[in-house]
Amino acid sequence: METQKQINKKIQVIARLERKLTIDKIKERKKQTRRKIELGGLVIKAEMDKFSKDIILGALIHARKEIQNDSYVKSLFKAIGNAAFMEYVT
Repeated sequence: METQKQINKKIQVIARLERKLTIDKIKERKKQTRRKIELGGLVIKAEMDKFSKDIILGALIHARKEIQNDSYVKSLFKAIGNAAFMEYVT
């Protein structure tokens, strides 16, 4: 009888952990979805949504390479982005 109680407790623990894992996966998926929506909004704000996906991706890859290789370009892009956000807020 005692062994059955231990088994039942283990089953309950497993079920609780499975529920927690499911909830954690849902939260992570929602977080990723939110991030993708935000990034898509930036593409629209930059008025890049007029271009094909290939052009947008190519431009982003090129910008990433420029940012990684040149701190001036990184600072320039940051200033342009900040100005765009300030323009949007006001």
